[in-house]
Amino acid sequence: MIALDHLTVRLGGQPVLQDLSLRLEPGRVTGLVGESGSGKSMTALAIMGLLPAGAQVTGGVALDGAEITTLPECRMARLRGREIGMVFQEPMTALDPLMTIGAQVAETLRIHRAASRAEARARAAALLIRVGLDPDRVPPERYPHELSGGQRQRVCIAMAIALRPRLLIADEPTTALDVTTQAHVLALLRRLVAEEGMALLLITHDLAVVSQMADTVAVLHRGRLVEQGPTAQVLTRPVHAHTRSLLAATGHRPVRAARSTGAPLLRVEGACKDYVTRRGILTAPRRVRALNDVSFTLRRGESLGLVGESGCGKSTLARAVLGLEPLDAGRILLADAPVSPSMPAAQRRRAQAVFQDPQGSFDPRQRVARLVAEPFHLTGRPADAAAQVVDALRAVGLMAEDASRYPHQFSGGQRQRIALARALVIHPDLVVLDEAVSALDVSVRGRVLDLLARLQADRGLSYLFISHDMDVVRAITDRVLVMEAGRIVEEGPTAQVYAAPRHPRTRALLDAVPRLTLAGASGV
Repeated sequence: MIALDHLTVRLGGQPVLQDLSLRLEPGRVTGLVGESGSGKSMTALAIMGLLPAGAQVTGGVALDGAEITTLPECRMARLRGREIGMVFQEPMTALDPLMTIGAQVAETLRIHRAASRAEARARAAALLIRVGLDPDRVPPERYPHELSGGQRQRVCIAMAIALRPRLLIADEPTTALDVTTQAHVLALLRRLVAEEGMALLLITHDLAVVSQMADTVAVLHRGRLVEQGPTAQVLTRPVHAHTRSLLAATGHRPVRAARSTGAPLLRVEGACKDYVTRRGILTAPRRVRALNDVSFTLRRGESLGLVGESGCGKSTLARAVLGLEPLDAGRILLADAPVSPSMPAAQRRRAQAVFQDPQGSFDPRQRVARLVAEPFHLTGRPADAAAQVVDALRAVGLMAEDASRYPHQFSGGQRQRIALARALVIHPDLVVLDEAVSALDVSVRGRVLDLLARLQADRGLSYLFISHDMDVVRAITDRVLVMEAGRIVEEGPTAQVYAAPRHPRTRALLDAVPRLTLAGASGV
């Protein structure tokens, strides 16, 4: 058993975890929830012995009664993987891009001298099969960039369980996954807990996932454990105000004023896009159709949702709409003018984008003022550029003085607001939101959705809203498109499609959405 006993962690003299006590028992799943910055990931790092340099720790973490927080690094390194495994939120950054997936799983065994080179390769292959990676479809010789997000997450799980640890920590393991892949990964984790008898610490902002997965749940708020107990009890009869606020945020729907949409703004007509893939010197190139005769219309002032499994063509379509990807056939018109990589700047300014990870699109060396002003290269820098930047920041709920700060000085939700300000500063007609709220906790997500609704009402914006989160799409869109294998297989008013889906793919996506299924949780 892993026991956290009055664990306190200070960084720079400031407490980030305070007096945390928690028991992680074999064969049981503990859900750890809370807002961003509450201390969830710091708890995982403390257990793994991976706290930042200079961290001050009191209390401790015990493995079968033996304190491990004071162990020297050489001994702690032997415990990682063997006794405690971890699956990180973003598998692409956790995997070595220069190593095959089979080699990376085998390396885990070799580092701990648990197998010879030949044995490690054989066991790695078996582990990849165990986590659902068929070698005929996903051979061990593949590299991480050749896999989907769900497949990469399975590789990380295989690495984490290679040495059959007693505790598996999964830190937001489903954030970037579509709902069907998410369901597969969660089912895999449940099966591993049952078969291996390991303890699972599931860190997530998704309370619906917790309700379906966890035996017990612990709620963190500003580094303190404010509530814990059996999942059904905590989620149906919450005692602490913060727990109640998280539950309320889970069911939040932005208020969207009734409005009439205008003339067509975006028209996609028969869009086709092929990619040529090469597997090796002796392997013939293969043509893959990413977009297959895609047609739809988006009106002024309308929010259009785009959903589907990973690899269905959503991101390719988004890039084409933004003029970043040429089509092989068909055309795209924005405000009756053609969209293409060679379109003039005046046309390109009509559509701006907000992505899942704004930090990745920010130069960390630049202040917010310069970051928000970047789109002026499409319009020419106006004489009152500084004032327009401040206006854009205020429009998204930030302050004028924020213009002089750097991206790292803001929370995740605040950085997403900066990304919105950057998109809005040149007054586009269309904003493409590609998984723009998927990495946010439920409270921050609710505030960003409210902001999007207000900005649309104030400015008459059109949104192309791409998301794996079916509940978010229902909350923010007027119509929805469902994609499968490069095609639009269903479209219609969002409420109608959700209430009576016609296509099997739509039904499969909706069936895979995790729900707060506990008695008494309705209406949350």
